[in-house]
Amino acid sequence: MNSTLATFLVGFFARFGRKAVSLPLILATLLIVSACQTTMKTGPDATVEEPPVAESTTDAETTQTEQDAFEALEAEGATEQEPFADLQNQPLIIGDYKTKVGVLLPLSGRHQEVGQALMNAAQLALFDLAGEKFELVVRDTAGTADGARRAMEAVLQEKVDLVIGPLFATSVSAITPLARAAGVSVLSFSNDQAVAGNGIYVLGLTPEEQIRRVVDYAASQGVRRVAVFAPDDDYGRRVVSALQIQSYGSGVELAKLSFFNPNDPDLNDEVKAIASYDQRHQALISHRAQLRAKGDAASLKALRRLTGRDTLNPPGYDAIIVPTGGKQLLTIAPLMNYYDIDPSQVKYIGTALWNNPKLGREPALVGSWYASPSPAHWDGFSNRYQTLYGKEPPRLVTLAYDSVALAAVVARQAESQSIKTSYSQQVLTNPQGFSGLDGVFRLHPDGRSERGLAVLTLKRDLIEVVDPAPASFAPLVN
Repeated sequence: MNSTLATFLVGFFARFGRKAVSLPLILATLLIVSACQTTMKTGPDATVEEPPVAESTTDAETTQTEQDAFEALEAEGATEQEPFADLQNQPLIIGDYKTKVGVLLPLSGRHQEVGQALMNAAQLALFDLAGEKFELVVRDTAGTADGARRAMEAVLQEKVDLVIGPLFATSVSAITPLARAAGVSVLSFSNDQAVAGNGIYVLGLTPEEQIRRVVDYAASQGVRRVAVFAPDDDYGRRVVSALQIQSYGSGVELAKLSFFNPNDPDLNDEVKAIASYDQRHQALISHRAQLRAKGDAASLKALRRLTGRDTLNPPGYDAIIVPTGGKQLLTIAPLMNYYDIDPSQVKYIGTALWNNPKLGREPALVGSWYASPSPAHWDGFSNRYQTLYGKEPPRLVTLAYDSVALAAVVARQAESQSIKTSYSQQVLTNPQGFSGLDGVFRLHPDGRSERGLAVLTLKRDLIEVVDPAPASFAPLVN
């Protein structure tokens, strides 16, 4: 990608049996790292804020984080704009200026485990890609809004050039006034678009972009009528809103909608209702009675064909979206099958909360679709992480890796030109985007992030790609 450095896929894949795709020559030099520094202080213990429902938790079974990672792919033969053009006008550096990047993570409190995992991934990016004059300044948020505010004040005192994190939307809101007053951009891990804008970017994987991707694919496969069975919370409502918006352009109609209480362990009646089971069962009883009343050979033959059936017709939609994961999904899916939402007739569709191969052990979910970043390079990264840290990483850690990698590559480019590092809007919103562990992504001036997602399907203990993620973005239309 000429001199833009818009691709920053980790070179260690080559060392661990994975070949990087079309990487520019500069990445080879970025693997030679020396004198990188990280400073870390932990803040006082504090009561941990509850993460917004729309954001993810660390549960390994649910993988409930709308935040995932990025595969390194590079557009072949694309004409690219120079994303670092504004750097050319910066004055030459005199002295030992260092690029400092603040990192705000919950390193104590309820969410310290995921915070430490994010820190581990950030360290990997630091050692893989950072130059000599690049430093991470890490501060603990304790997982609270107040902790995030104190951590932000601390990194601003260190005169950081960019801030990465925090994790939760409430924490992002808490630091936003400080960031804007200081003129420092923030690459947050939240997926709540409500906190984005004016220099605050949300890198988390949003339900809106997942729904857009999977619904477009479903429409291309002939799906026209869709039902939604969603939790009655912010995440579920965002999914429904995204589908309603997407239906205008895709030709997919929202045929039936039902919300359920995500805290209710017994959803039997709710599933029965979304399946229209009672009406369909009564229709079968009436039809059988009519066939018996006729009594002719054709009617009796048709009656025999209904043996073992509980309902007469499909439920009136081609697919059903269930935006939940983990144990809750494993409760709902067999109930849907029991009440004759037959997965051979109705396609089950989910979100990245389904990104767990163990879910494929539920027969009703085999063959389902959901949108998520490409898994092409996750295994290599995960294996390296486990080797170094002795445990499997949560899926969201690639947010930390890619954010630090982006910051390090921009700083490396500036260092090579003996100019001050700039994380201006022009640099961060390069329309060509960047390519990371889970594929291409780009930031928009309004703070949203956009990803090139794949459509995946669950098999038993296996996830397969049914529609690959794009290798580059279409040009932005003004």
